[in-house]
Amino acid sequence: MRDSGAVFTAGERAHCRSRPDPDASLAGLLSAKEAFIKALSSMGGAPECTFPEIEVGHGPAGQPRLRLHGDVARWCEERNISAELSISHTGGMAGAVVVLLAEPMTSGGHHPT
Repeated sequence: MRDSGAVFTAGERAHCRSRPDPDASLAGLLSAKEAFIKALSSMGGAPECTFPEIEVGHGPAGQPRLRLHGDVARWCEERNISAELSISHTGGMAGAVVVLLAEPMTSGGHHPT
């Protein structure tokens, strides 16, 4: 598990070290980050981002959640975009699916309440 922080955050590395197969867990997180970048790239005007700006955390039941940082976080927040994430790894392979969700905005630039 070698990473200088260019790909994974300290929290992600710590989480993966606690898992039975740390390398498989890292592969799953990398797949999630790549899936997010690919989904985001389909949206016009999306900012470039680095892997550490896309952090994979986990909810109370262990479900993966994306936490965004920096310009990409601001860009998504301004457009009411959120992401749902699924990660799988088994038998030396890992994959992830990211679905971007956009809440409609009113003509004043605010989302409806």
